[in-house]
Amino acid sequence: MEIYMPQDQQLKNEIFEQTIKKNIKRKSVFVDKVEFVNNVPLFSWLDINPTELCNRRCVFCPRAETELYPNQNLHISLDLCSKIADELRSLHYTGGVALSGYGEPTLHPDFIAMAKIFGKDIRTELITSGDFLTPQSVADLYNAGISQILVSLYDGPHQLDHFRQIFSEAKVPESHYFLRDRWYTMDNDYGVKLTNRAGTVIEGNQTDVEENRPCFYTHYSMSIDWNGDVLLCVQDWNKKIKMGNLNHQSLIEVWTSPNFNKYRKVLGNGKRALMPCKNCNTNGTLHGKEHREGWLNHYKNAKN
Repeated sequence: MEIYMPQDQQLKNEIFEQTIKKNIKRKSVFVDKVEFVNNVPLFSWLDINPTELCNRRCVFCPRAETELYPNQNLHISLDLCSKIADELRSLHYTGGVALSGYGEPTLHPDFIAMAKIFGKDIRTELITSGDFLTPQSVADLYNAGISQILVSLYDGPHQLDHFRQIFSEAKVPESHYFLRDRWYTMDNDYGVKLTNRAGTVIEGNQTDVEENRPCFYTHYSMSIDWNGDVLLCVQDWNKKIKMGNLNHQSLIEVWTSPNFNKYRKVLGNGKRALMPCKNCNTNGTLHGKEHREGWLNHYKNAKN
C-alpha cells in the first residue's frame, strides 16, 4: 500500500487544522447546545460501540495490538438500541448519536436495522472506514435517516473519487457525507488528531500528559459499549471505568450517578488526578464548555 505524504509540512498543518475546525464547527451547532432535564444539563453526544469487530489494524489505534484488543464476534443487540432510542425520544433529545465506538460499525450483522432504529428522528452519524460500503448500503443508510456518513480514508487520495462515485450512485447529497483524509505517514500524525487513548497508545508525535488540565467529556457525552456498559468516555479504550449499564438502568440514572458526578467535578476543576485520566493527553475542551458551566451551576444550586 502506497502512503501519501504532502511535500509541504506547513501546508499539511494548515489543511489539517482547517479540517479539524470545520468538523468542530459542524458539531458545535448541536453538541454545544445545552438542554436541561429536571434542572440537570443533559448529554448532547452519545457514542455507541456497535461491534467488537474491525477489519483493520491501524498503527495509531489500540487494535494494532491484537493481544490487547482482539477481534471478538460481539455486537450490540437491537433490543438495547431500541431501549436507548425510546429513552432519547422521551427526553426530547436534540443532540447527536454516533455509531462508531471501537470497531467497524458496518460489521454489525444488522447495521442497517440499527441505523433505522436511531435514524428516524434522532440526529445519527455513522463513522466508518467505508471498506464495506456499496451504493445500495449507502442508499439504505440514507433512507434509514442517517444524518451524516463520515468516511475515514486510510489508503490514499485515490479513494476520494471512489467514494464520491458511490455516494453519487446512491443519490446522497454532498451535505450528508464527509470524506476524511487519513492516509498520511507517522511524520504527519497519520492525518488524525493523535491522542494516547488514556495511556493505551504511544504511537506518533504525542503531546505531553498534563495533570492540571480540564476535560469536559463527562459534562456533555456518554460512551456506550456493545453490552450496555456506559464507559467513562471514548478515550478510555481499556474500559476500566464503568458508570453503569443500560440493560437495567436508564440513561438519566447513569448520567446522574455518583461516579459520573465524581469525575465531572474533578475534571471540571482542571484536575486529572483520577485514573485513567492521569495518563490521558487528549484535549477534552473542544466541546462541552457550556455544559460544564451548566453543571457548575447545578452543583452550586444543589448546595443551597
